[in-house]
Amino acid sequence: MTDTRTRLLDAARRCIAAKGLAATTSRDITATANANLAAITYHFGSKEELVAQALLQGLRDWLRPALDVLTGDGDPATRAVRTIETLLRTFEEQRDDALGHLQALVEAPRIEQLHLGLSELWSELRAVLADEIRSMQAGGQLDDWIRPEAMAGLIVAVATGLVLQVTVDPHSPPLDAMAAQFGSLLLAARSPNPLT
Repeated sequence: MTDTRTRLLDAARRCIAAKGLAATTSRDITATANANLAAITYHFGSKEELVAQALLQGLRDWLRPALDVLTGDGDPATRAVRTIETLLRTFEEQRDDALGHLQALVEAPRIEQLHLGLSELWSELRAVLADEIRSMQAGGQLDDWIRPEAMAGLIVAVATGLVLQVTVDPHSPPLDAMAAQFGSLLLAARSPNPLT
């Protein structure tokens, strides 16, 4: 990736985090990147494509450490706990970017490239989680009543909701406390189906 392209991606994320997506202009991005206005068209074709790639890269960078842990070696239950810890640590390290991540989710239906990329990222994440759930079922750590794909989707939805909660509500319970509570609920899934 060229230096100018990298600077534009970084500048787009920083501008969106600081000003919001609607208020971020091409001139803001190029000024922050110390690039000329034509660089956006040259490297990305349009501001919309730059924004889509910048927001997707930000989300991928945020999720990558957790996915690396989740797909690593070792006991599935231990990896699951380490994954939650990694997500919490990464969120704290990148808290300033949380608003940009949330804006990516909100704007995805309006920006085709962002929507396609986000759908791909979510599909990948759900597939990894579902595989992990199947491994835990095979090892007797989770009961068979759990449907891996549905539970994976629920985990993604809850994680997204937790980020929204702590970003929007200054009086929210701490993220680590809510994540621990959700982890406890998941561990309760070791019991026979409570719905039967």
